[in-house]
Amino acid sequence: MIEINRVLVLYGSQTFTAQEIAERIWRKTKAFGFRGPVQAMDDYPISQLIYEKFAIFVSSTTGQGDEPDNMKKFWKFLLRKNLPSNSLRNLKFGVIGLGDSSYEKFNFVGKKLNKRLIQLGATPLLDLGLCDYQHDLGHDAVLEPWLDKFFIELKQYFPEIQINNINDNFIPKWKVSVIKGIENNLNNFDHEDIYFAKGQKSFYLEPIFLTVEKNVRTTHETHFQDVRLITFRSNNDSKLDFKPGDIFNIRPRNSKEDIDDLFSIFQSHGIDIKPYYKLLVEEYHDGKLIHVLIKN
Repeated sequence: MIEINRVLVLYGSQTFTAQEIAERIWRKTKAFGFRGPVQAMDDYPISQLIYEKFAIFVSSTTGQGDEPDNMKKFWKFLLRKNLPSNSLRNLKFGVIGLGDSSYEKFNFVGKKLNKRLIQLGATPLLDLGLCDYQHDLGHDAVLEPWLDKFFIELKQYFPEIQINNINDNFIPKWKVSVIKGIENNLNNFDHEDIYFAKGQKSFYLEPIFLTVEKNVRTTHETHFQDVRLITFRSNNDSKLDFKPGDIFNIRPRNSKEDIDDLFSIFQSHGIDIKPYYKLLVEEYHDGKLIHVLIKN
């Protein structure tokens, strides 16, 4: 059963940019009083898509015009030849593509997704939004006005929704609590990665530890964008093998000295947070608990 005032937000994201934007859009739908989850496309039960009324899709393009890993199953299902051309006749939607016009296949995935949804009978509320990272304002140059227009179109179907009023009484997607207890051996703690916990391990290899050798700003100091050329040095002299189109995920780590400084500040200010405490991270959709992760 589909909820009243439901707007589904789905994303395909390789390096978390599309995920971050999708979650930002989701928070905006909640502030306007809409219901519905935000999920990676492959986490969503695609058989339910025929029942959805309204949806926003956010997708990046990776490699040589390829789909992100967490939407490959979703996309493969949509391409099935036995799907009726009116499968998604109930769905009204919008697609936001995140791309970089310096690449030949600019926003290739967003364009394909938008076209395929229409082929399956879905109705676009708005033309495809093609965000370009090369713009001076980045993706937001297209994203923000596109969203404003999308919600104006949406209001035609939900006249009671006040898009000029913000409702801050909704439960956010993530709730973080501190679990206090006696000091334990840190090696026994659950080190599950909160980002890779849901089926995104296919492109996550063993990490290679690097040291930042140079960090040089390439834009003028008066320019609002701080673009940098960063040079890394391998700590173990291992050779990095890569091909054009490969993705390099940088996961920075804090030094032990910085960590010790942080907890000494907590202690000096009487804040009861110790390095051996655990964090309880709970994921909610519309107030319903769907995922729990305990992490030190």
